[in-house]
Amino acid sequence: MDHTPQTSGNGIADRVRERASAQLTTQKERATDGLGTIAQAVRQSTQQLRNQQHETIAQYIEQAADQLERFSTRLKEKNVSELLNDAQQLARRQPALFIGGAFAVGLLGARFLKSSSDRETGSPRFNRGTMTDRTFATREIY
Repeated sequence: MDHTPQTSGNGIADRVRERASAQLTTQKERATDGLGTIAQAVRQSTQQLRNQQHETIAQYIEQAADQLERFSTRLKEKNVSELLNDAQQLARRQPALFIGGAFAVGLLGARFLKSSSDRETGSPRFNRGTMTDRTFATREIY
């Protein structure tokens, strides 16, 4: 067995790559499960709209739920390397769309992480120095 620094480095890189791929696969599965749950919830809301005689709106929402389900299914069917390849191709073909999408995903991720940390710590939002806190304090003073 050859234990030169180069072969040891390749082994470490391979293990890191495998772990990263496993983590990304787990996250992809969570995301697709979440999308499926959202699609079901959206589809259930259409029944309430139909009960209130809002058939046209219900049809649009039903179409959106269908598209969400199709997107979720496509994500489930692809492996992580295929998804990365698709992202690279999109970045090459339409860089502005890719950058805008990455920005939007970043914003959504930040909001998700912030709401998750709020729930974990149990702290209410108004203790975080938000605009609501200042508005509330202003109302109390006046």
